[in-house]
Amino acid sequence: MSVARVFLAGVGLLLAAGGCAKESAKAGQTAFKRADGARPNIVLISIDTLRRDHLGCYGYPRATSPRIDQLAAEGAVFENMVSSSSWTLPAHAAMFTGLADSVHGALDITSRLPDDRLTLAERLKAMGYTTVGFFSGPPLYPAYGLGQGFDAYIDCTSYPEVSAQTVATGIAPAGPQFDAARKDVTGPRVYGRVHSWLSDNTARPFFMFIHLWDVHPDFVPPAPYDRMFDPDYTGTATGEGFLTNASVNPTMPKRDLEHIIALYDGEIAWTDLHVGKILDDLETLKLRDSTIVLLLSDHGEEFLEHGSRGHQHTLFDELIRIPLIVRYPGFIPAGRRFAEQARMIDVLSTLLALASAPPPTDVMGQSLAPLFVGRKLAGDTLAISELFSHGQQLRTFRRPQRKFIRDEPSGKAAVLDLVTDPGELAPLHDTSNPLVRAAIRDAEQGTKWLIDFQKIVPRTTAAPQLPDHVRRQLESLGYLRGKDD
Repeated sequence: MSVARVFLAGVGLLLAAGGCAKESAKAGQTAFKRADGARPNIVLISIDTLRRDHLGCYGYPRATSPRIDQLAAEGAVFENMVSSSSWTLPAHAAMFTGLADSVHGALDITSRLPDDRLTLAERLKAMGYTTVGFFSGPPLYPAYGLGQGFDAYIDCTSYPEVSAQTVATGIAPAGPQFDAARKDVTGPRVYGRVHSWLSDNTARPFFMFIHLWDVHPDFVPPAPYDRMFDPDYTGTATGEGFLTNASVNPTMPKRDLEHIIALYDGEIAWTDLHVGKILDDLETLKLRDSTIVLLLSDHGEEFLEHGSRGHQHTLFDELIRIPLIVRYPGFIPAGRRFAEQARMIDVLSTLLALASAPPPTDVMGQSLAPLFVGRKLAGDTLAISELFSHGQQLRTFRRPQRKFIRDEPSGKAAVLDLVTDPGELAPLHDTSNPLVRAAIRDAEQGTKWLIDFQKIVPRTTAAPQLPDHVRRQLESLGYLRGKDD
C-alpha cells in the first residue's frame, strides 16, 4: 500500500459549499504598458525538479544559486507558490493553459494535452509575438501537446539530436540510449541553442520558454559540481539510479543520504550557471529592461521526508511547493517578497497582464500582477493539486495555513496544519477541530469549482503515439511502470 494511502484516514466531507470566488474578467488587472508602446519580451524558465528550499533566496545555507538569487533580488519572490501536480507533464500543461490538471486533461504519461486547449504560446502568438520553446526532457516531447503555439519547439536532448523523424512524428527516433535522459547533461546544449536563437531573433517581441532538465534524477553533476558541497565524502553512495535504487530508504546511513543531497545541490549549482549565462545574454543584447523573466519549477523532490524518494507519488509540500521569481525592471519593485499563495494556474494570467493583454476569461488562474503595484488579489487563491498517475488518484486543497488531502477512489482523507506541522507528519481527522472543518470547506469549495469548470471546458481524451523505445525511456525515468500496468 502506498505511503499516501497509509497516511489517509476517514475524514468525511460534512459541509455543502458554494463555488470558489471567481475573479471577474477585469478585477485585479493592472496595465503595465511601456512608455514606447512596445510589447515586452517574455522569458519563462522552468527548472525541472527544483525544490524551493534548496535556493539561497528561500533561505538555503549552501551557495547553490547565486544567479537565481540575484534575479530574485532584482524582482519579486513568492513564498507560497504551489504546483498543480508532483511531476512534469501535468504541471507544465497547467502552466501553459491556466487550467487544473483534471480540466486540461494531460493527467498521465499515456495522455497528452488536447489540441483544443488554448496555450500561453498560442495566445501570445495571436498578439504578434514570435514564440520559441527549448525542451530537454522526455515528458515535454511534442507528442504530449506542449509544443502548441510555438513557431519553433526545439529538442535539446541528446538521444539523439533533432532529426527529420522527430519533426515528422513529434517523437525522438530510436537510438541505443533508451535511458539516456537520466544521465543526460543538457544545460550547455540548452544554453547554446538559446544563445544562437537570441543572436538572430530579437527584432520582434518574443516569448521564449526554456526547460532545464539537469536537476532531475539522476544526480550526476559534472566536475567540479560533483564535489562542490561534499568534498570530504569517502563512502560509496552515488546519485545514479536514484529513482530505482533500493538502498535509498529510511534505514540508509544518514551520511550517505547527505551525500546524495549534496549531489542534488551540485546539479542546482550547475543549472544556476546556465541560468546566469542566459541572463547575461539578455544584458549584452540590451534586452534586460524590456524583458519579463519568470523563473519557477514544475515540482520538487523527496529525500525520504515521508519515507520515499523522487516525485510523482505524493502531494506533500516537498513536491508541490515550488519557487516563483518574477523580474520586470521598472514595473516590478526589486526585492519584494509576497506571502500570498500563488498557483501554477496563475502563471498564464500573470504574464498576459504584464504584457498588457486583455485578461482571459476561460482559465482558472488569476493574475498576480496587482500585487506588484500594492493592490490585493481579486479572486480566491485556493490551490488544487492533483496526481492521477502511477496508480495514485490524489487531490489536495491547500491554503498557506492548512491542506486537505484526499484519495479519490476511497474517499479517505486527512487534514494538515501547515503552521504547527510544516513537515506534514501529523494528520488530523477530528471533525470537531475548527481547522479540520475549515479544510473540509476548502475541499467542498474546490471540488465544486472543478466540476463547474469542467462544464465550461469539457474534458476530452487524447493519447500520444509512443513507440516502444520511448516507452522504455519513460519507464527508466519512473514515469511508466511497464506495459502491463
